[in-house]
Amino acid sequence: MIDRQMIEQIVNEVIKQLTVTENKQKPKLLVIGEPLYIEPHLLEKMHEKWNVQDTHSFSMKDIHKLDQVIFLHVTQDLLVKGALGIFDTDESKWLSRCMMESIPVSLIPTAYLQEQLLEGKSKNAAYVEHLLGYKDSLEKFGVKLETFESFVNNVKAGTLADSAPFAKKLLTQKDVEDSKHAQIVVDKTTIITPLARDTARAMGKNIKVIESKGAKA
Repeated sequence: MIDRQMIEQIVNEVIKQLTVTENKQKPKLLVIGEPLYIEPHLLEKMHEKWNVQDTHSFSMKDIHKLDQVIFLHVTQDLLVKGALGIFDTDESKWLSRCMMESIPVSLIPTAYLQEQLLEGKSKNAAYVEHLLGYKDSLEKFGVKLETFESFVNNVKAGTLADSAPFAKKLLTQKDVEDSKHAQIVVDKTTIITPLARDTARAMGKNIKVIESKGAKA
């Protein structure tokens, strides 16, 4: 006689193991903030491309294991604090630590802030220009201000996880342009030219520095 309950348990265990294996192959993304008001199809696309973590189950001491961090519903407060190096809230502490560890970060502004900074709908251009100065500062630290839609659409599944270490001792602008990966992994001793860094930021790519033995710098 077929034990249907046992078969169901076996099937569930197989599915669980397949899910674990699949997640290990995806680049690891930490999401900070609740995904409220985000279109379900965009959230689904994010989970297809990333092994998604949250701060309830992920510790800051393991931050070096992350490939990317995304902050949702970012306000002007976090934008300015991040640029000035202020860390007096949980969010600003995470942001500061990410920048210290060279973890690529995407800030997704609130709908209102998107209109002001990304869509040019402000009535006070001088004030917005002042805030954009903080945005420029953050970009120099590896932080990108963008919409959630652009975030999920700009990174192809697996590109971060599949990127191989860069072999040469000098990373140039052309190397960044020629790379097919969203993340370029280099050794700690590799020289990165200023143009290479600028090009990586402009193309939405990340340069990740590691120790020779594979430990993150």
